[in-house]
Amino acid sequence: MPTTQRLFNLLLIAFCGAWLLAKGLTGPLLILLLTSALVGLVKKENQFQLQYVHAPWMVLFLLYASSLFWSSTPDWSALERKLALLAFPLLFGFKWKNPLPLAQMWLAHTLSCLVLIAIAYYDAVMCELTLGQSVRCFSTTYFSQVHHPSYFSAFLIFSIIGLLLGKVAWFRTKPRWISWLLILIFSGMHLHLGTLAGIIALAVVLMIFTIYRLLQYLGTTKSIVIGALLLLFSIVLALLSKDIRSDAQNARDFTRSYMENPEVFVKGRKEPLQGNEVRLILWTASVELGLQHPMGLGLGGLEPALTKKLCGWGYPKQAEKEFNPHNQFLQIWNEIGLIGFALLCWILYAVNKHFYQKRQLSGLLLTLVFFIFCAFESILQRESGIVFFMCWFTALSYWPKKSLQ
Repeated sequence: MPTTQRLFNLLLIAFCGAWLLAKGLTGPLLILLLTSALVGLVKKENQFQLQYVHAPWMVLFLLYASSLFWSSTPDWSALERKLALLAFPLLFGFKWKNPLPLAQMWLAHTLSCLVLIAIAYYDAVMCELTLGQSVRCFSTTYFSQVHHPSYFSAFLIFSIIGLLLGKVAWFRTKPRWISWLLILIFSGMHLHLGTLAGIIALAVVLMIFTIYRLLQYLGTTKSIVIGALLLLFSIVLALLSKDIRSDAQNARDFTRSYMENPEVFVKGRKEPLQGNEVRLILWTASVELGLQHPMGLGLGGLEPALTKKLCGWGYPKQAEKEFNPHNQFLQIWNEIGLIGFALLCWILYAVNKHFYQKRQLSGLLLTLVFFIFCAFESILQRESGIVFFMCWFTALSYWPKKSLQ
């Protein structure tokens, strides 16, 4: 292997672990990676061949950049976070003679997840010693302070996918019980994180994996039944957590009240608002803004518009928090209009088609996880989400074509 690619591979493996622990390393490591890739191009050790499936991400970046010119309050710092849409397709567009070290990259990611868990427990213990509230300190943002719980959940689920499918270096050559122990630990973390999107995504991944493995032994009907039972068991297990059970009950009650009379619901609540109330109100506000501005408000224009609408509905304290819509489809519709919304839908279709044609179950599961998180979070609005998904969407597309695995 040429020295330049050896350096590139080492940097790539380091990146997949290091940025999870220190987000400030993302930019410098990406610059080093792109520099080494360019050196390899000059030395004719690689060729730049952009895959068609990556091009829509770059178009999405260009739409975001263009939207700054029609935004009433352009946010250039937000565009900087969107650079991942451009950087990763370019980075993985350099095709080396030897394959990418994907299994080692997955290992670095998984080991970093273990370190994040240790940090989370340390922060929770320190919180308990300070506040004396163990339940509060061992849940949601108090437990996961390095990354928002939703993003931490996505990291853990991706490690679980790799361990289930035997894709993670070192673990795939060791006794299977070691991987299952780690899967159990990573799954159990969701009782602390309490993120609805994460719990749904984890349950669906486990169900699909079970059905996939059982199909060759039990047939379609029995496999689907057992997979559905596993999904039900996962939900019941999650509801053993008092916080998750309370959140689920609130979600049910709020949804029922909203369906009875949406207008009365969004204008008749009292602050302080609970999480599920906030989502329903923000989704309603976002839909109204999308209908009023079909071309979008531009990057940076959504937050002031949401603030104005929330204040008009009588939620000034909520408006001060400057929350996003908590839905990536609505977020893109509000920022870059129906064109951006259609483009995101096309990206999901193209990525799914690409992974299916390559028989990449890991890629298909990652796409499904991304879709679920998009429904509950503006998952591409923070560095944690956009760097993670862009890195692995583009990297996995270079895995050699095999049977589904």
